Amino acid sequence: MTGAWRIGSVAIACGLLAGSITLRAAGAPGPQAPAPAVKPAAEAFSDDVHAKAGLTCESCHGPKKADGGYAAIARVAIAPLCARCHADAAYMRKFAPQVRVDQYAQYQTSVHGQQMAKGETRVATCNDCHQSHGIVPVRDTRSPVAPAHVAITCARCHADPARMAPFNRSPEIFNEWSKSVHADALLKRGDRSAPTCSTCHGSHGATPPGADSVANVCAQCHVREAELFKKSRKAEVFAALGQADCLVCHSNHHIAPPQASWIGLDDKALCATCHDESVAGAAVIKSVRKGFDEVLAAIASAGQVLDRAETAGMLVEDGKLALHTASEAHVRMRVLVHTFTAPPFDDVVKEGLAAAGEAQAVGDAAMDELQYRRRGLAVATLVILGFLATLYIKIRRLPKVA
Repeated sequence: MTGAWRIGSVAIACGLLAGSITLRAAGAPGPQAPAPAVKPAAEAFSDDVHAKAGLTCESCHGPKKADGGYAAIARVAIAPLCARCHADAAYMRKFAPQVRVDQYAQYQTSVHGQQMAKGETRVATCNDCHQSHGIVPVRDTRSPVAPAHVAITCARCHADPARMAPFNRSPEIFNEWSKSVHADALLKRGDRSAPTCSTCHGSHGATPPGADSVANVCAQCHVREAELFKKSRKAEVFAALGQADCLVCHSNHHIAPPQASWIGLDDKALCATCHDESVAGAAVIKSVRKGFDEVLAAIASAGQVLDRAETAGMLVEDGKLALHTASEAHVRMRVLVHTFTAPPFDDVVKEGLAAAGEAQAVGDAAMDELQYRRRGLAVATLVILGFLATLYIKIRRLPKVA
């Protein structure tokens, strides 16, 4: 196949590489993230949505050249070429009425599109994300922009130090996200609703959120936390300092599971990065940490005794239900931290301790019952053994029959 085949694009939508500027520098080292297998253009196009819709090579490349090949499509022309069809609502209605027709308009507002408009051809365009000749629907698990693959697709450029260096962008974003709770949910647990690059940065209009919009981005999923935070004193403080709300405590890409150890005034606590014993809120910070420690300890203790009792064959369903209630209280406590006040938090701490105490009581009672049964069994066993010994002695004393 000619080079024109490899360069050409019949992308179904404009570029998606979430985050910062994506580079396609000529001669740059290979990408750090896995790249998809490249099939010959003719083979790939046979399974392409465009081929199934009746389009041909000429639809994008124009007539064949004298040598039998097709003209290459310049990178700056790829997105406008795709938009000839994908921005035409009347045309797209013939094939997929539900498909949006504003992708190209969004692309022009994105970091990638803006740079492409300036003549920077190393940034992402349609075929960089959707491929050129083997385009499948986004919902198809083979698609490079399917939820499970988006981050890897973005990382083919954004994890490449050589491509990021000219634009002073960090190549560590993919590695950071890969260690996050979001990546764990998406890639390990298969939760396709978990955030990936395009969830926060957008797809065709990919642009990093600014400090004033980070909370709105996070709030798309974390609704309760966002509402509580907006009403808190911290929202005013962060706004006055120009800080990006959620990122101050949670970071952006490497988002770790929340820990009780974050709260406190010791050297390892997250609160201590801004607060010390001299601040007015020191007592609240200590109270909140104490609440977490007490509830978590109570849940752990109750869980251990219930597990032992259940393993021994005792029925502890009521205890398991109470333990679940205590765990739910712990989750609510993590949400209420975003109020940065004690009253609503303390009430839930009491609920959690009460539920954990109930679970502990069920477990202890089950273990007491188990010990009672074991003692009874031991006594019964001794009685039976005594009876058998007595019977044996009696039989031994019987006169022998001549």
